[in-house]
Amino acid sequence: MKIFVHLGKRNPDYRSIMRLQQDFMVQDITIPVSRTVIAEQTHSRLVHICTEGDSGAGFGDKPQIQTADGFITNIPNQFLLIRTADCTPVILMDKQQMVVCALHSGREGTRKNISGEAVSLMISHYGCQPRNICAFIGAGICHKHYQVSEDVYSEYNESMLAMGLNPARDIPRHIDIRRGIFQQLIQAGLPFFNIENIHDCTFEDPEYHSFRREGSQNRQINLVGIINE
Repeated sequence: MKIFVHLGKRNPDYRSIMRLQQDFMVQDITIPVSRTVIAEQTHSRLVHICTEGDSGAGFGDKPQIQTADGFITNIPNQFLLIRTADCTPVILMDKQQMVVCALHSGREGTRKNISGEAVSLMISHYGCQPRNICAFIGAGICHKHYQVSEDVYSEYNESMLAMGLNPARDIPRHIDIRRGIFQQLIQAGLPFFNIENIHDCTFEDPEYHSFRREGSQNRQINLVGIINE
């Protein structure tokens, strides 16, 4: 068995996949929609533990995993799909236990520490050890381009400080989501060398869909799954 990871750009895009409702190709691998799981993504910290019955959630008449912004599986050939535009995707994997996780960590998901919640569930449900968990922090809007209101800025910083973390405060009213996720993963016990950052900014790079840049209603897809070869 091997772990498959895809941190997407503009193509294949989420809207096309939803419109066609057909198996699709990523990195020369066919992703069956009947084996793919999609979450509702409500900016929560809810991480869903997948079952075999969740396969196909979000396609046809089968509803998405309600409320959740992340999910974990150890089921072979089940693919977890997170859609993002300026929010940040996070992929976690433990090759020792063969467990994978996909997270949607935007401002609210990061403020609520969905990454820390996911690591805790990987430990409690699957016996994972933090030192064996690797992470990919995917493309999202960068610190320089993510300006918010004073109230939102204060709320985010207060939440991060309450966790014992150190949010970026060098640019007033600008939030550094990537920094927050990285600190949360370190706090959860992951070694820094197990965390890979994709430093692309979705606002700056036209290869990505960006809500803030273009008002895009489309999304890039981010996938992880365990392939039973």
